[in-house]
Amino acid sequence: MLRLPPLYPITDATRPEPLSTQIRQLGEAGFPLVQFRGKPLDAKTQWLELRTALAEAAANGGWPMICVNDRADLAILAAREGLAPWGLHLGQEDLPAGEALALPGLAGLHVGASTHAPGEWAAVDPACDHAGVGPFRGTPSKTDHAEPIGLEGLRAGCAALRAQAIAPIAIGGLTLADARPCFEAGVESLAMVGEVHRAEDPAALGWAVQRERWRVRPPFRPGQGLVLLGGSGGGKTSLGRQLAFRTALPFHDLDEVIESQEGRPVAEIFGTAGEAVFRALESELLPGLLAAPAVVALGGGAWEAETNRGAVAASGFAALWLAETPTRAWDRAGRDPRRPLAQDRAAFLARWRTRMAAWSQADMLLAFGHSSRDLASALLD
Repeated sequence: MLRLPPLYPITDATRPEPLSTQIRQLGEAGFPLVQFRGKPLDAKTQWLELRTALAEAAANGGWPMICVNDRADLAILAAREGLAPWGLHLGQEDLPAGEALALPGLAGLHVGASTHAPGEWAAVDPACDHAGVGPFRGTPSKTDHAEPIGLEGLRAGCAALRAQAIAPIAIGGLTLADARPCFEAGVESLAMVGEVHRAEDPAALGWAVQRERWRVRPPFRPGQGLVLLGGSGGGKTSLGRQLAFRTALPFHDLDEVIESQEGRPVAEIFGTAGEAVFRALESELLPGLLAAPAVVALGGGAWEAETNRGAVAASGFAALWLAETPTRAWDRAGRDPRRPLAQDRAAFLARWRTRMAAWSQADMLLAFGHSSRDLASALLD
């Protein structure tokens, strides 16, 4: 089933800030996925704002990923310019998901639907991989909403969607106080408009919602091995050492293991033998680190190899993506001589963008500006 962040913020076109500014600010706060909702703005204004937001995100390592609400036409225009969004959210009266994916440039997008009642929960287009369930309660951001379904309706909707391997998202007037009961009802994420934009510190709200999801559904079991993946400079080694110490498990950094075997630094391996040799060493040495429970930190490109993903899946280790913002990772790792792929900022961010699709197959750990110590404490709470 599709992995989603615990909080799914949505833009609000009634606010004074341009939609592209809202998306940029939410991305900077640490949110990896934002929905672009442009109503009631006219089509031209929506397009200009969407194009700006997608171009800015592309230049910043693909962060945040953007899902377009309703407007398949705008998604097509974006795809023509090489700025295809992460996904497309369609209502019950919009184009069917399967037909949308057949439109030029939209193949491969994540498509979501809005569902409000048992008949809709049971008949979601199989082209969808996520769906909103609600409204949980009435909301001023959408005056034409259906009858609120409450907690019992949310629980029934989540069960129906999960049976179809569709990730359920709670929608409709949600607040932080709703997080735990919604996660207990089976949702993967909470879509929020007003609560996010009213928050003095949206990152703190995101952090609090994430902690509620972890309390309901911890991302790993006690004693289970962990694999941390994500980009260079994301903090995998620091977090890995914290988690290993607190869980009394061994810690392995795959890059350090390779350096120890080869007797030379990663930068030298890249410079003399080439990246392909280094990637082969990753795949050769990783299975040995998965033989017994441990905390293992992977290099930024290791998760792209299907062989490595298969080895982790077969081991029973939990795979966790430390989803740091790319620009913050660059500030930490940029031009470090020990990191051969972190010497040019544009190339670093472009590589991050191409790797996001693979990383997002794992459960997300979102730092929201917190230290590795804070993140480890929250995970083990």
